[in-house]
Amino acid sequence: MPRIFGIQSEKSAAIFNAWAAHTETITPVNATTIADSISVDLPRDGVRAVRAAVETNGAYITIPDESIYEGITELGRIGVFAEPAGATAFAGMKRAVAMGYISDQDDVLVINTGSGLKDIRSAMIAAGQAPVITPTMDALSDFLKG
Repeated sequence: MPRIFGIQSEKSAAIFNAWAAHTETITPVNATTIADSISVDLPRDGVRAVRAAVETNGAYITIPDESIYEGITELGRIGVFAEPAGATAFAGMKRAVAMGYISDQDDVLVINTGSGLKDIRSAMIAAGQAPVITPTMDALSDFLKG
């Protein structure tokens, strides 16, 4: 059975809070994360989420919203246009590695189910202003050369 890790923004961490307190009692929070797909005061099935991490020897991890933006940017560099919730999963995986929960010997699957087209504003914040180039192949070539 794979270990299951749940990743939440520090600004929407009701399930993490229960997991960290070793309880299945999910206490509502005032969710304000930029990742609106996971910005939930009281998750519907938080008990099952806590159990999934506990029963698989996984964990819950929180990350700051700044790490979500960094995840959007980093994934974009490899051709994945992630929305904030998907970038949250990626940033959480990186934090799990840094915390020693995941080693370089572990097989890892990070699930991103949302396109960055769902939240262009966050992508623009993460990546900054898009460069403007003349619409010619020479201009593109010059831009790519740096």
